[in-house]
Amino acid sequence: MRATWIFSATDVQANAGVIVAGLLVKITDSSIPDLAIGLAVCLLVIRGGVRILKEAQISYAAGTAV
Repeated sequence: MRATWIFSATDVQANAGVIVAGLLVKITDSSIPDLAIGLAVCLLVIRGGVRILKEAQISYAAGTAV
């Protein structure tokens, strides 16, 4: 359940980033906001994956993994 929560929260943040990037590209007429927010979304997804793996490892070590 915790992994689902982390994944869903990351997905909402990434989608918000895509919307913001689209607006900034339209306003500035530049692709730089898209590249910057794309990189931020990439790092966000990696961070979420690492959090899920760490929590799974802790759960497994404690014997509470399902």
